[in-house]
Amino acid sequence: MSMSASVAAPEWKPQDSVGMHSQGEMPFLGQVGEFHQLPQALIHKASFSACLGKAALHSGMDDHEIADQIPISHGYMSKFMRNVGQQWAKRLVKFMHITQSLAPLQWIAEQMGCDVVLRSSKEARIRALEAELQAARRAA
Repeated sequence: MSMSASVAAPEWKPQDSVGMHSQGEMPFLGQVGEFHQLPQALIHKASFSACLGKAALHSGMDDHEIADQIPISHGYMSKFMRNVGQQWAKRLVKFMHITQSLAPLQWIAEQMGCDVVLRSSKEARIRALEAELQAARRAA
């Protein structure tokens, strides 16, 4: 029994990316101009999901238009904007803490034409402990 075209499994790797070793090789990334940045004070307080929302708002596109350009399904984009992106961002941060490696962050920065600047480890540790203390207070 053959599957009809209406129920066939979707193609999860878009044809535009077949044979490319990184997203940096994808044509739309070469068309990007000046990047929008949020103030550091806002980044310090914001969730990853909030940053996704700010980025989408800045783009002037709605979630479906962004999804079409990535390309991912509209349903997955909705999930990504609501919680999946936040979950993966937290997992990636935890991964880097566990492995004590900034390599994934450096790779992302390289793909975006940026460098990673390491702040004082003492300051970073203080911020991490303050965040942990705030989370414990909220949970209590």
